[in-house]
Amino acid sequence: MYREANSSYMMEGIINYLLSDNTIANSLLNSYVFKLVPMLNPDGVIIGNYRCSLAGYDLNRQWVDPKQSFFPEVYHTKMLIKETGNVRLFCDFHGHSRKKNIFIYGCNVDNKHKERVFPLILSQKYKGFSYEDCSFKVQKSREGTGRVIVCKELGIINSYTCESSFCGANGIHFNPQAYYVIFVLEE
Repeated sequence: MYREANSSYMMEGIINYLLSDNTIANSLLNSYVFKLVPMLNPDGVIIGNYRCSLAGYDLNRQWVDPKQSFFPEVYHTKMLIKETGNVRLFCDFHGHSRKKNIFIYGCNVDNKHKERVFPLILSQKYKGFSYEDCSFKVQKSREGTGRVIVCKELGIINSYTCESSFCGANGIHFNPQAYYVIFVLEE
């Protein structure tokens, strides 16, 4: 099946980690509720579109006012976030075709830089993650993306797009295992 394989591997790694016997994973599950959407675009992916829906729309640009009839995946995901309340972190996973490494795009919220803490911790825990490649500026062309709308409309400071290179990071040639471990915390 065609998809952004690297982001799918990262999601699979997160799911496997949370369901493991790892004591940190168990502590996280006892402290937080995780709501995971493993793939927002199954209809598009099944026909070979890794970015666009079955109708040919880039779903990550439909977050401003997603119509339920046209973009049900985005509409219901946004409603889930709104209804859940007290969301601590939102992270959308994508593959990057030009830049190397695994890095995060965030939203520069204020001068306190709270949104930079999570990416900094990731960079200290995993050598394939590059804090230097992270960006917290919001380009005009990205104002309708999930991370920006979730941050601005729903007030979630820790709202990110995690990008993973299709080619590798810091001298590591990526394989599925490299993507699986990005968010794994050692005991």
